[in-house]
Amino acid sequence: MNITYLFGAGASRNALPIVEEIPTRLKGVIDLLNSDNCKLLDSEYYDIFNVKINKRKAQTELVSDLEWLYTESIRHASIDTLAKKLYVKRQENELKRLKAAFSVFLIFEQTLNSYDKRYDTFFASILNESYYSFPENIRILNWNYDYQFEITYTEYSDQKQIERNQSMLNVVNKFSDNTHINNDRFVIYKLNGTANIVGDNGFRTYDFCPSVFSMIDVEFLDAIIRSHAALRFPQGGLFSGLSFAWERQHSEKNIVSRSIRGTNKTDILVVIGYSFPYFNREIDREIVQAMSNLKRVYFQSPEAENIRDRFLAIRPGLSSDNLVLIHDTKQFFLPDELS
Repeated sequence: MNITYLFGAGASRNALPIVEEIPTRLKGVIDLLNSDNCKLLDSEYYDIFNVKINKRKAQTELVSDLEWLYTESIRHASIDTLAKKLYVKRQENELKRLKAAFSVFLIFEQTLNSYDKRYDTFFASILNESYYSFPENIRILNWNYDYQFEITYTEYSDQKQIERNQSMLNVVNKFSDNTHINNDRFVIYKLNGTANIVGDNGFRTYDFCPSVFSMIDVEFLDAIIRSHAALRFPQGGLFSGLSFAWERQHSEKNIVSRSIRGTNKTDILVVIGYSFPYFNREIDREIVQAMSNLKRVYFQSPEAENIRDRFLAIRPGLSSDNLVLIHDTKQFFLPDELS
């Protein structure tokens, strides 16, 4: 049996805020950056693309971007809604601002809260005799741009660099090199990309921090603020690795097409914490309708009934007996078909 997991924001619920909690948590990060203990020196400078940038000024610019995002998050139903509006209105600079600020927020949150422990149990359940022996019949479609899989996997790989763990997990996004993609083994397709930095026309990626930090300290702040400044630098040639699936640039590396090729043999679909929002519906329909062998779907969520109904709007025809509702969310669901 070929099994595909479809992860949404609810899968990271125990580490990252859900939509209605984001403004409050953003305010917490802003207050932290404004605290006396976290202020960088105005006598020190970053050298970014041969330009001297005052560290305190760079920190002030980051706080300004986060305050803007905080205000906009109150005004909009979600960060994704705001991003789609900016994209439709061709407000490219504001969309870049959103991606940079939201990436920093996600990294702060995951440094403060680590990972959702359900990811740990998931790895412990599916791994075989070693930390790199993944079941070849599992694929993961991940709408989240967080590092939850990568951070959790450090507990198994002992590799602290995010990029190294992504390679071991066979993480694929729209910027991934086609020559390194192996669709015949365990793959994580990140539909909205990752909260990192991309350069050299997509051929190189950079993490905001060189490794997974365990605390908010001066080294962490220095790395985060420098990375944000580099990403916002107008002539830097860098852009955010957080790139929504509905942004159809980089068509030669289309993440939707890649996801379809990797999951079109799916027999069993497990939907965890994903609500099939309307602005993702076209892409969800493309991917799910390509699953010509699909026999059964499991929906794990406290609102599993609503998610099932939304799913039927993009993939009708499956009998109700093969649409299974899972309300218990203590651990990620493992279907019997895995055995």
